Amino acid sequence: MKELKLKPNGDINPKSQLILGVDVARTGRDETALVILEKLPFDDNIFVSYMETLKTPDLNMAIGRVMYLDKFFNFKKIVVDTTGLGAGVTDVLKAQLGGKVEGVWYTQKIKAEMFNNLKILLMRNNERLVIPDHITMTNPIVKKMYYQFLSITQEYKDHDATRLPTISHESRSHDDIVNAMALAATYFSVKGKRNKTYNIGGFNITG
Repeated sequence: MKELKLKPNGDINPKSQLILGVDVARTGRDETALVILEKLPFDDNIFVSYMETLKTPDLNMAIGRVMYLDKFFNFKKIVVDTTGLGAGVTDVLKAQLGGKVEGVWYTQKIKAEMFNNLKILLMRNNERLVIPDHITMTNPIVKKMYYQFLSITQEYKDHDATRLPTISHESRSHDDIVNAMALAATYFSVKGKRNKTYNIGGFNITG
């Protein structure tokens, strides 16, 4: 299990908005990724306060880990990818934690909107999503996050940029951390400000 704790003293502001995004592993090669976004009461920006990946595709372990983290952080919202095996995880978590759990079933449109929303949050000047700096931080999961961002690709049918792109990643890489981050970022949706062309490429990930 790889994790990043950006708050070594363990302090949690009780007035913070803490959102967990969960990308559930689909095969033995995938990892379950958990990313926590935090909106502090005295800061307009949004911060990645915790990241973690589970190497095992064991769904019970994923459920148990989310339950454990919720006891510690008391999330305002938990957003889970329900596509495939994530549906069962979502059902169990809803039964245990109630309405704070939200499932997202990926379609081409939903995924394009999620990643476009994430890009806007990363690139805008105010109320920006601030992510760990892959240059100054040596934690392996930060490096993994960085390379996953670089692996994200978009493809337009018939090269028509006015249509919805298909969002994927390079065949030899993964996108679980970025997916989990995008899921959590839906809570901070930039409604009405999305680019009509859904230009996902060129993520600003300089921290």
